Amino acid sequence: MNSANFQSSAAVADGSSLTNEKRKFPRFERHFNVVINGETYLGNDISMEGLSFTTDQPNVLIIKDSLFTDVQVSAADGKTYNIDVLVITSSRVKHGKHFYGAQIIDMADAFKPMHEGLVFDKKDVDNLVNDACEATKSAAICVHLENKVNTAIRLLKDVYVYHLSPELILVRDELRAIYPNFAKIEALIKKNPETLSEFIKIAQLAFPRKSIDQLMKVRSIINLIGLDNVYDLYVSSVLIRQHKNSRLEKAIMMHGMNAGLAAAELSESIDGISRSEAYLAGLLQNIGAVFLSKLDPVAYNHIFRMSISKPYLALQDELDLFGTTHCEAGVVIAKNWRLPSDLYKGILLHHSQHISADIKSTHSKSCNYALLMMLSNYVACSALGKNYVSDELKQSRDYAMSHLTLSDESVRAAYRTVMTIGHKVDEIANF
Repeated sequence: MNSANFQSSAAVADGSSLTNEKRKFPRFERHFNVVINGETYLGNDISMEGLSFTTDQPNVLIIKDSLFTDVQVSAADGKTYNIDVLVITSSRVKHGKHFYGAQIIDMADAFKPMHEGLVFDKKDVDNLVNDACEATKSAAICVHLENKVNTAIRLLKDVYVYHLSPELILVRDELRAIYPNFAKIEALIKKNPETLSEFIKIAQLAFPRKSIDQLMKVRSIINLIGLDNVYDLYVSSVLIRQHKNSRLEKAIMMHGMNAGLAAAELSESIDGISRSEAYLAGLLQNIGAVFLSKLDPVAYNHIFRMSISKPYLALQDELDLFGTTHCEAGVVIAKNWRLPSDLYKGILLHHSQHISADIKSTHSKSCNYALLMMLSNYVACSALGKNYVSDELKQSRDYAMSHLTLSDESVRAAYRTVMTIGHKVDEIANF
């Protein structure tokens, strides 16, 4: 932005209050225009955090979560203000007019969107290949994988990929301290009531054998599940809360929650992965799908519905449409969120059928994550009803079971958990 830019409160260096800071910026009171991609719209209201505008005829490109750069705002007095990034946050129709709400993003802010940081260099790709592919196939897969990762990066720059919340980062940093402060962690988790509600709900789902009365307060949850499990569940609660407005995104996340329930139950028989890690893995396996769906919600609606019964066919449709898949998009997002490398490599591999014994022996946790996601996806899909258990789902189940030391009873236990406390078919499929 230029010298008359809108700035975020995080960029204020003089310590002045938010109220005083707002007074520095013009409020045009409906006497301004917004220019997006050369099209002019009538401004409705504006502040340093965002703006709203109206139009008689809707633009098909202006939809929720779409991102625009180099936006101009022209005031009635002739002054022009440049906005680096504008993210559409809402849309509605009233009295025949289309109203849009948008958030102004300050690219200089310490918690700026990750568009400048969405980078996978050659070394990153090579490391993924070495960890993920059989040696005999790595040369061919390397080029293919690099292309798909770079395509995912390019596409993700067209939607707003947010950073994890500052509270979550503070929780992570406190948990990594030599002597974590329980009171500070509790206060951070309780700071946002909606996230707190999700955190308690997820704790009850991920640890169903614990007493519900014991899982009603943050401090008792921390004492019962241990500090090592807190971060994974808190990440899950933040992500679930972020994607409740779009019906498609909510359906994808709810399916992930079912997979998380299954994964948590299955983890009891898998060494090295805790229940909370497993829940987060199950939830995040389709995080790339959430963000790809923002690019073309109508087309992705069909892809997601297909993926519930035919995951490999849906993956191919995804590749045909975007030139990449939710696996590559997911690994880019998770890596830039600084989630554990074993977890994001698992996201990359969770539809792979090339996990060799050698790779599994040298990268055990990454492969176990991938296989756990694969099997939990089968459980989450098959628990929706007999019509969804296709040959493709059975193939993914058999492949995962051939590499994991699990009994049929473990899978049935996971199935019962999803059927008992998971989200039902009408909540996921009818969106």
